[in-house]
Amino acid sequence: MKKLVPCLLLTLTACFFILMPNKARASHAAGGEIIYEWISDSTYRVFCKFYRDCTGTTAPTSMPLCYKNSCNTTIYQTTMQVYPGVIPPGVANGSPVALGCSPTLYPTNCTNTSSPIPGYHEWWFYADVTLPFQCNYWTFYTFLNARNPSNNILNSTSLTFYTETTFNNTGSFQGNSSPYFSNKPIPYVCVNVPYQFNNGAVDPNGDSLASDVQQPYHYPGGDCNSLPVAAAFNNPQTPYPPIALPFNPIQTANTFSLNAVTGQITFTAPVTGPQTLSIRTREFRGGVLIGSILRDVQVQVIGNCGATAPAVTPKPPSTVPTVGGQIQGCAGQLLTFGYDLKSSNPNAVLIGEDNHNASIPAATTTYFQQRTDSVRGEFSWTPGPNQSGLFNLTVTVRDSTCDPPGIMYSYISTIPIFIWPATKASNDTTVCPGQPVQLSVTGGGNFQWSTISGGGTLNNTTIQFPVATAYDQTSYRVVSQQTAFCDKNADTVVINMLPSPTFTPLTDLLTCPGEPDTFDLKLQPIAGVTYNVKWFPATYLSSATAETPIVTPQGDITYFVEIGATNNTCKGFDTVKVDVLDGFKILTPDTAICFGQSVTVNAVGDSRYIYTWTALNDGSIGNSSISDPTSLTPTITPPGVSPLTGKFKYQIKAQHANCPHDSIASFDIEVQPVPTITLQEDAAMCHGDTMQLSATVTPPYNYTYDWTPGTALTASNVPNPIFKALATTTLKATVSTSAGCKDDDDITLTVFPADFVFLSADTAICPRDTAQLAMVGNGLKSFFWTPSTNISDVVSLLPTVWPDGTQLYTVYARDTNGCFDTARVKVTVKPAAIIDLPSTVKLYPGQSHQMDPKGNALYYSWFPPVGLNNANISNPVAKPEVNTRYIVKATTEFGCTTTDSIDVLVSADSEVGIPNAFTPNHNSKLKVLHLGEARLKSFIIFNRWGQKMFETNNIEEGWDGTYNGEPQPIGVYIYTIEAESFTGQKISRQGNVTLIR
Repeated sequence: MKKLVPCLLLTLTACFFILMPNKARASHAAGGEIIYEWISDSTYRVFCKFYRDCTGTTAPTSMPLCYKNSCNTTIYQTTMQVYPGVIPPGVANGSPVALGCSPTLYPTNCTNTSSPIPGYHEWWFYADVTLPFQCNYWTFYTFLNARNPSNNILNSTSLTFYTETTFNNTGSFQGNSSPYFSNKPIPYVCVNVPYQFNNGAVDPNGDSLASDVQQPYHYPGGDCNSLPVAAAFNNPQTPYPPIALPFNPIQTANTFSLNAVTGQITFTAPVTGPQTLSIRTREFRGGVLIGSILRDVQVQVIGNCGATAPAVTPKPPSTVPTVGGQIQGCAGQLLTFGYDLKSSNPNAVLIGEDNHNASIPAATTTYFQQRTDSVRGEFSWTPGPNQSGLFNLTVTVRDSTCDPPGIMYSYISTIPIFIWPATKASNDTTVCPGQPVQLSVTGGGNFQWSTISGGGTLNNTTIQFPVATAYDQTSYRVVSQQTAFCDKNADTVVINMLPSPTFTPLTDLLTCPGEPDTFDLKLQPIAGVTYNVKWFPATYLSSATAETPIVTPQGDITYFVEIGATNNTCKGFDTVKVDVLDGFKILTPDTAICFGQSVTVNAVGDSRYIYTWTALNDGSIGNSSISDPTSLTPTITPPGVSPLTGKFKYQIKAQHANCPHDSIASFDIEVQPVPTITLQEDAAMCHGDTMQLSATVTPPYNYTYDWTPGTALTASNVPNPIFKALATTTLKATVSTSAGCKDDDDITLTVFPADFVFLSADTAICPRDTAQLAMVGNGLKSFFWTPSTNISDVVSLLPTVWPDGTQLYTVYARDTNGCFDTARVKVTVKPAAIIDLPSTVKLYPGQSHQMDPKGNALYYSWFPPVGLNNANISNPVAKPEVNTRYIVKATTEFGCTTTDSIDVLVSADSEVGIPNAFTPNHNSKLKVLHLGEARLKSFIIFNRWGQKMFETNNIEEGWDGTYNGEPQPIGVYIYTIEAESFTGQKISRQGNVTLIR
């Protein structure tokens, strides 16, 4: 068989156009699908079934077959030729799809173009393909221009027909053939009549099938490299609901339903015309998806034809159960049932047929009363021992009344049949005694296991995979209660035993900690057999491999022993539990109590001991009280007479008949005194004074002290702390022992206030000013001020002061309680105001002067304001018309003031001139200088030979010491100036100027 080579890269487009069956559009593809048949290894025969509308162009002579996989990016392509053999039901390839009525009386438009009945030709194309490798996802796909007119697809005739099948050819899936369909995909439907249809999907490998509805696909590309896209639905106007998946893929007014398991489709079409239904059937094996087929079905809704949909009603006998609509059967057991095909139209001529030859070849069906309104079908089948699972019997009822318009209407129903396999338990087996074995059962459900013989056990008697444990030969029986109607719903399995070593099982041991004992297995030897003994764990054993090891346990332990023989794979096992008396423990630690109190002991121990409590050291004082000397938890009251203190020891003894030695433990109880504390009497103090407190405690003991509050004490945990008087305080002293025996007393210390003198606030003055101080006091007895200089009276409540500089005044006072207080007030002397102005400034016509007083003042006031731009700032601009004296008053931010003055003299006319020497550079030129406003008529420079060096009438221009760009030498030069002053007076100047470099 020829292997195909993929067309790659530049050759891909050329390959496509060579293989493209028909370039012209309007092929009117009505439906179809791709199926494949496994031949050998990775070789498959691929078929494309194509249903052509007779009104379209002629059928193509070939079709492209594209195939790709998810394991690489290569796309392969070959050509499918017209299949040369006959096609089902034994007709020539390309024959019209028969209507069932007389083609002479009722022709389709295949033979009579004026016929209102649409007709179709069925064409099969094929190609043999050898895949280059195995992959878990292959896709065969093809396409053809163009789709048939379809009311539910937008612009259907301009779209391409596309179909595909996917599959997995890895491992055990390689020999798989695809499902196929036993019914033609061209159903004729009467408008507004309930209709049933089934593609009749059959899987040759017995895999499970599931169907769903898809949106039809369009293939927009012109070669195998394109991707299919969903064709847009055409949604009509109301009153019809929009086309949508899954309940209205064609216009059915949302009556559409699809049974995924049986593939049964039901709907009622309210609108005439062709519509496209796309169904995907997926293939599962062991719950794993291994492939799918996409099939386009052309639904032709004919006008009101008066047809009545017949009913298909299965009627199995009472011995055949029905579960969830599925008739139940058993492998190897005859299954028979009947089904009625009934029409409500008494004139109906019904013909019944089915797909059992494809779906259940070994079955037989017989139809009675054919061509009447009531047809009876009889089904008979004895499934083979390996035939189980779901089988769909698709029954087609054809109404051959053939009234106009002459269509034999078909109604397809599915009768699902579920065949249960025989109940089969796992095989008999032989194991060593005690070796767990997992049993299993298949075929049925709701299993119930039971033991027929022997002493074996099961971990669960109602599951599919129980675990059996047996020490002798045991037979188990399992029954499938779910398939009680099957004659093969039960099976048995036998667990046989291999021989194992013979020994005497050990008995459990009760002993004391550290007491030795011996284990003896009493093995019964067999001549020529050597035994291997293993004990585990080896803890406390003299040997882990001896037949009679010595055990000296310190705690509870369970030993496992394994006995093996050199000539036998089975081993002997035993278990022995060593129970060591747990002993006991006093949980109550050494403790301390107050005199007169008791202690309830908290102890735990093995209840098999006999316990005895004893007081060890109270004989010279008196007998202790022990509420129950034989209890683990007695109440103990130590002896003594108040205020007796001391430690007392109490012992517990544990005895048992198996223990040669007693177990002893003890603990101590310390009795502590109950103290009495006394503090000194309440007292009064001045603020800031200190006082040592004293606490008297009886009887003497190593007590713990706690004074609260402790913030005003030098220490809060000593008997005699020192108190610092900060506020009136009630102190509480608590004295206690470690056991909580305690007493307390308190003392109130009244603290007189420290602040009974109050002075006026700090103040500030300017130099040579005065300030008045003020003082008030509560309960004053005497006071005086310091220092005594620059103050009017040192014992006055309202003295006046005039310090030379900043001064701190202090008052020392005493109140009627004899407490002292001190207060202070600060008098700050602020800096004096300072201002400095020049005495005289001269102004020429057009000039002004900005004041710039030096000093520390912040606020200014000038007088007179005439000729000033602002009289209340520090630096006003002065431009008086006549000579004026300006007086300024300056004030600091502290309010200290001073005054000064400046004379501004006003010149009557302007002055002009130049310096007598200059040094030229790029920033320095010789210019006419003027005081006041003046207009320059000419400024001329001559050298000493009378040669003109420079001339200008712009007063802002000057000579840079060059002539014709050449620097002139050092020397004396002559200048002349002609100008006009501010008042119009002529000014003439001439003289010498020295150039210096």
